[in-house]
Amino acid sequence: MKRILPFIAVLFAVTACRPDGPMLEIRGHIGDDFNGQKIYFCPQPHPTADIVDSTVVKGGTFFFRIPADSLYVADLTVSRRAPGYAERLLIAVEPGILDVTLGAPSRAHGTPVNEALQAWKERLQGGDPEDAKRSTFDLILRYPDAVGGYLYMLFGRLFDPEQRQQLDSLGYDKRIPDVSTRRQKN
Repeated sequence: MKRILPFIAVLFAVTACRPDGPMLEIRGHIGDDFNGQKIYFCPQPHPTADIVDSTVVKGGTFFFRIPADSLYVADLTVSRRAPGYAERLLIAVEPGILDVTLGAPSRAHGTPVNEALQAWKERLQGGDPEDAKRSTFDLILRYPDAVGGYLYMLFGRLFDPEQRQQLDSLGYDKRIPDVSTRRQKN
């Protein structure tokens, strides 16, 4: 019994320090000239001050640990006071480790939905408007959740009436994410 009590105490201490629920760990890289600048994590759409998180670049790196209990989208962006340009990056918040590079262009790899978003982004940069429209429509259909809802909110007007009708009949018009439920707890 004397050996079990210390084991239980250690087990309790370890589990008490762990965060509740699934998490997204963002391991970011950016040029050293951004040292001391803020990187912002902005849940979309319509981020407000109470749901935006930030961190400071140190040694060309930054880090976020975000609760990922539900799938939603966010932007990673650099402070407007930054000494250079780094492209804003749309990411999906889902459990796992996400490796991010902010720059021109910005990239994200490591979790399934973010891999799909990165592949889609690369197709958009290909320059073919019809391919961009087709790949956007396909991505929205592939993610019938907050990711698809957000992309439909942004790009729905680009689709022809039949495509919009198809997405509306699947309920995408009601899947536009609501970030008001992501208020940080005091």
